Amino acid sequence: MPNHAETTSGHEARSAKTRSQLIEATIDVVAAVGYEGATTRALSQAAKTTLSAIPYHFGSKKELYLAAADMIAEYAANRFVEAAALLDDTSNVELSARFELALIQLLHTMLEEAEPHAWTAFVARCAYDNDDAFALIHGRAIAPLQERLVHAASQFSGRSSDDEALRLRVIAILTAIFSFRFLRGVMLRGMDWQSIQNEAVRQITDMVRDLCRSGFLAVRPADDSANRKTGPT
Repeated sequence: MPNHAETTSGHEARSAKTRSQLIEATIDVVAAVGYEGATTRALSQAAKTTLSAIPYHFGSKKELYLAAADMIAEYAANRFVEAAALLDDTSNVELSARFELALIQLLHTMLEEAEPHAWTAFVARCAYDNDDAFALIHGRAIAPLQERLVHAASQFSGRSSDDEALRLRVIAILTAIFSFRFLRGVMLRGMDWQSIQNEAVRQITDMVRDLCRSGFLAVRPADDSANRKTGPT
């Protein structure tokens, strides 16, 4: 007869498995039909568990949705660590060069598509809605890397990290890099590529490198635009 410890351990294992199944099912279903379309019945059926398992393990559909986002956020944060680490390189490489290498590393991470397609679709949907799930993913994975990049750009550009023009440019580069994953069809159709493979990756990498070296982050003084508008008197 099993003892209490064995019974408890078995229950915890089954509980963990059910939670995992529900989270994976939520990612798949939300990726396909969105949060509003993902009924609790559809989620439980996809997870091959009972309808009562959702309130038992998570409390509500919303909490289950956030648990799925939290898992993706933790994974993404770990994936972005390598890019962020390049900014901490203690060698004699200039910070601007490390900034460039960090962005290229992030680009290659985005282009790898190592994760299930459903994960990409899940993030794309919650990013479009800009909801609590995306706030969680952004806060856990994207914002820390963004702030590291803004701080680095501030140091080598001589501008404050609170400078909105500088922040906008860093975020614009990040958005462009993320778009190669989340809006890949625009690139594939625009370039008449079947997929983003070796030569395409090289060209995109060169483009990001050129952008970093172009002076894009050397933001003009605020009164410069005013001078251009008024012209000579």
